[in-house]
Amino acid sequence: MKWVLWGLILAHIVMGWIVVSTNYQSVFEPRTIPEHQQKWQVNPGTGLRQVLSELSDAELAPDPIWMMLAMKVRDQDWVVKKGTYRLDASMSAWDIMEMLHHGDVLRISITIPEGLEKWEVAALLGQSEFGSEETFQELINRPESIRDMDPEADDLEGYLLPETYSFEYGSNAKTVIETMLSQFRKDILPHREKAREMGLSMREWVTLASMIEKETAEPSERHRIAGVFMNRRQRGIPYQCDPTIVYGLKRDGRYRGKIYLSDLKYESPYNTYVVPGLPPGPIASPGKASLLAVLDYERHSFLYFVSKNNGTHHFSTSLREHNRYVRKYQR
Repeated sequence: MKWVLWGLILAHIVMGWIVVSTNYQSVFEPRTIPEHQQKWQVNPGTGLRQVLSELSDAELAPDPIWMMLAMKVRDQDWVVKKGTYRLDASMSAWDIMEMLHHGDVLRISITIPEGLEKWEVAALLGQSEFGSEETFQELINRPESIRDMDPEADDLEGYLLPETYSFEYGSNAKTVIETMLSQFRKDILPHREKAREMGLSMREWVTLASMIEKETAEPSERHRIAGVFMNRRQRGIPYQCDPTIVYGLKRDGRYRGKIYLSDLKYESPYNTYVVPGLPPGPIASPGKASLLAVLDYERHSFLYFVSKNNGTHHFSTSLREHNRYVRKYQR
């Protein structure tokens, strides 16, 4: 009987060890996660035990007691962070908890290309999960947040810095716009003093950069075109920038897909053929390269340039030369 009793005790110990070992190992074994469960939400205020229970109920983790045992054995202090997570198709319960602990929340990237006008930015952002086009347009038309940079601003045109942004899933439209403005402040404001030394206000600087952005897509030409505009500025010659005319026509709902001869005489503050000086404000969102091109413009004697219809331009020092190349390239 003594040996039988010891045998039963030993059997229970072995069985217990097998149960503990099996359940402990299940914490680290990969599980197949169905697609409908791969987006996992941790709400604000949700504690560790509740998260473990929810994972167990969804069969994505063993009973919380085994999870707690694994954490105790590994001496790991866990803090779960709120947010929406994208789980892989195959993950262990331990992998999931590490993801929640590190806060690797689901993020959505949006790229804002250089040279978009404000309504184009609103339309692009309106295709995201963060808000409608109308909501973004309303926010972009509110200039209060940039009054410190540009007291004359009547919208955010020019200050929505083109960049690739990563937003946490569930962000709203206001967060998106605030992030873009913060990026402008971070990347551009450190160069503001150089613009002041050149006699340019923030609004003039951004406006010139937006004109450069719309005039060329060729990076090597930005500094040269900036030099043309600075030469015209210093000599009091009208900028005669076609993109400003287009922008004015679009604002007034009069743009017909291209510039007609009558458009060159259209009375608009954005018509830099008839109005001296810069237009009232930026005509698009310039990228950092165009903004810096204004501050480091190429010193030369060019006053004119015309498109060669291949993405580049021919630059001229005289009107006679310019007209000759206009006839050549713009027949």
